Amino acid sequence: MTDILKELISEQGLTWEAAALKSGLERSYFRKLFERGGASPRGQTLKKIADGLGVPMTVLLGETSDSDQLREIPILKTDVRPATAHLPLPMEMAKDVPVMGTAAGSHLRGAFQLSSEPVDYVRRPHTLLNARNVYSLYVEGTSMEPQFQPGDLIYVHPDKPPRFGDAVVIQVQLADSHDMEATIGILSKRAPEIITIRKHNPSAEIEIPKATVIAIHKVLSVNELYGV
Repeated sequence: MTDILKELISEQGLTWEAAALKSGLERSYFRKLFERGGASPRGQTLKKIADGLGVPMTVLLGETSDSDQLREIPILKTDVRPATAHLPLPMEMAKDVPVMGTAAGSHLRGAFQLSSEPVDYVRRPHTLLNARNVYSLYVEGTSMEPQFQPGDLIYVHPDKPPRFGDAVVIQVQLADSHDMEATIGILSKRAPEIITIRKHNPSAEIEIPKATVIAIHKVLSVNELYGV
């Protein structure tokens, strides 16, 4: 199975650390698995890896291939016609946006793993050519479904002021600690002492003491990323 995992991670242009974070695992998971010859993943770990890499578990188990899976999917007739818009090719997009960790749905303990150094770099959309401080994160957890799925890559623009109803990443200083955590949610309310964000799954309003908030960064929408 390790050979299959290495091949899939390589095909997706991911580092071992990025693949682990995208799968909701410890950053060093694949490094330990590959370098130390650990046991093959099973159960929930296997499912997380399959979801993170976007393949069926049967592919990881070597029981079938992606092409086999595609042949089983019936071709549906549709009246939808492809758009005439030109999308830039990957080689036209600089791969220089840093991936700084994961943004998870839970709040707050363990909700966000922000690295001091990039764990990977991803392509820069043309609309962000002049945006100096943009960074990206992998979504972890399910509390922002269906808007954000586990393993989704989000682009965060710290210099663009968020509005009510925008998706945001809020960084928080933990009490009696130098550690920082954060969470992703929909900016709902601002009060003198409280910032409120909304979660989707389950629907909930989360109140965060304003005194603990370090930063509120806007998550860019698909329309903003592609200039629609």
